[in-house]
Amino acid sequence: MIGLVDLSNPKVDYQKHSSIEVIPCFDLDFPEFEGMLARYNVIEFNTAVKPFYFEFLFGRDSDLDRIYYVDPDIFFYKGFDQLDQILETNKIVLTPMITDPGKDSQFDELVSLRHGMFNLGFIGLKRSEESFRFISWWKQRLEKYCLIDKPRGIFVDQKWIDLAPLFFEGIYVLKHKGYNMAWWNFNDRKLFEQNGDYYVNSEKYPLVFFHFSGFKPRSNSITGRSGESRFGYAALPELRILGQKYEAELLKNGYNFLSTIQPSLKFFTPKTTFKSTLKRNLKRVLRFVS
Repeated sequence: MIGLVDLSNPKVDYQKHSSIEVIPCFDLDFPEFEGMLARYNVIEFNTAVKPFYFEFLFGRDSDLDRIYYVDPDIFFYKGFDQLDQILETNKIVLTPMITDPGKDSQFDELVSLRHGMFNLGFIGLKRSEESFRFISWWKQRLEKYCLIDKPRGIFVDQKWIDLAPLFFEGIYVLKHKGYNMAWWNFNDRKLFEQNGDYYVNSEKYPLVFFHFSGFKPRSNSITGRSGESRFGYAALPELRILGQKYEAELLKNGYNFLSTIQPSLKFFTPKTTFKSTLKRNLKRVLRFVS
């Protein structure tokens, strides 16, 4: 199932993959969405709707036992067997941003402190009263506080989940290094290929899914998120083939056309002021200096 955080667009053929159900967010009939759309930018609104989709899907189908949320820039190389086993005895499964202090871990640790301990590009929930309590709590917070506001310690839906292990039982933290490998944990993860399969650090950790956050086709970097040379293929040659294969999949599935589609929803856009421009430029300078 695809959760479409927009209105249906007549230019897009949603029946191309007929086995995949596409549900526009406003088809869920949550009255909260109108107010949220007026307050949130495109990133904030996209991340704020997650618990609402969980509640809708569990409520629509009483036989639905578990749901996995996966960001659209995640690519799976293995199946869900281990995840299904984890949710046999747990209620919620999360993947941490990092799992080890690396030799030069300051960058990764600062990213986690700013953005949250768990990456919410992935989360799995099993049908249970505890999961429903979690969804209700998460919904209430994201209705008003799904913000990119790092000075106040808030980063969209993700930073809230730092509190979840304190409030809810049955949360499994999946530290397997083959899950949710991405630019924020390269200090403790090294990809290699063997006999056509990918592994992370050792054969103990097959690559299950890679998070191509900030990926830009036709780039010489695995991510365009920071613009730093450390993420270029020159510094990480083992990721070049992975990135090239992912790029080919994007192009095969209509990236050139779909990337030109503009949202129909009118997301909140803050006014550009001298203060906001100065703040943005200062952040760029500080990032370059550091």
